Amino acid sequence: MKNLMKFFIGILLLSITLRADIHTDLQDLSTQGETLNTELSAFTFSQESSCMKLGTLNRSIEAYTAALKSTTESMTAFSVTEADLAVLDDLSAIAKNMGAESLRLTAELNSIEDVAELFEYRAGLSAMLQLSKDIGTMADRILEMADRILIMADNIGIMAERIMITQQIQNTNIALTQASILTTQQNMVLLSDSLSTIAYNLTLGQIVNDTDTLSGALNAMNLDSSNMDSELASLETQTTALLNKTTNLLLLVVENSQNMSHYINSDTLTMLGDLTAIHKALALSLETYARTIEQMAPLTETPVLSDATASMLQLTKDIGVMSDRIMEMTDKIYIMADNIGLMADNIVATQDIQTTNVLLTEASLLTSQSIMINVIKNFGL
Repeated sequence: MKNLMKFFIGILLLSITLRADIHTDLQDLSTQGETLNTELSAFTFSQESSCMKLGTLNRSIEAYTAALKSTTESMTAFSVTEADLAVLDDLSAIAKNMGAESLRLTAELNSIEDVAELFEYRAGLSAMLQLSKDIGTMADRILEMADRILIMADNIGIMAERIMITQQIQNTNIALTQASILTTQQNMVLLSDSLSTIAYNLTLGQIVNDTDTLSGALNAMNLDSSNMDSELASLETQTTALLNKTTNLLLLVVENSQNMSHYINSDTLTMLGDLTAIHKALALSLETYARTIEQMAPLTETPVLSDATASMLQLTKDIGVMSDRIMEMTDKIYIMADNIGLMADNIVATQDIQTTNVLLTEASLLTSQSIMINVIKNFGL
């Protein structure tokens, strides 16, 4: 317990410390993440005051996630080293391991049969739901950090091959993390006062319409060697606005979930499935434009090409984050739903749709990023 409190205090100090050396910061985050992973691996519900200890561990993970976010947001342009990319590999592996540990703990809870342990079981259930949410958020912050490093790196050309390897490792590990968290959440239901998700449907419908409009604008865009920078910059502005709207809805769902569970409306599930389908289409369109930019690169002036590649990288980042926000929202609604049994078939269908679409979205975004990295490398941007 003392070690956890020391770690927690250390994380808080990290979040307010001025970051003079990003390389040192990344190494520190790797060390602290491994400490968390070790603590979680050693945890078991059979120990005394287990739920209280798990709650303390949850708070440490939340503080660590805040430190990841703070480091990402304060990052400025720098030269990426092999050690930096190794840290990203380690961080995604830590998230994967912690996701697997959440599954192990779920199995421990499911083994409780003594009625006398019911109170401990209910407390453990609540703590496990929070743990799965925190590990999922942590994984998202790690992905955002990786994307931010890609945007801020001033030596992508030199590190191109190593960066692509890191991206592939990230995608594999985070996908495994999400799968573990989803399985954990599917085994649990939190019962409390209920809010129908129909309350979100108006805003969610607007996001679906705006996303579809964005997809249409992307498909209608005709890039050439003279306009690719301005066209993509305009699209980048629309995407950022849409990302903000999606994030705000997620924050509302999270806020409501702190006080009540959700009663899932079938229209909500339909729109969540539709959104991931549109995100897949957006990612495929970006992949097409990435190939177009690569083909036109030899005929394009360097400033135009440089701005276009920067916009493309930002677009892939924003659409990837937006896709993550939708999955976070879905997970939060599932966690807090008290009518899972009634909606089981619709939930499974939505999950199947989302899982397929998200995998294709990530693959297309990775391809787009890889193409842009090659352009940067080949044309000395």
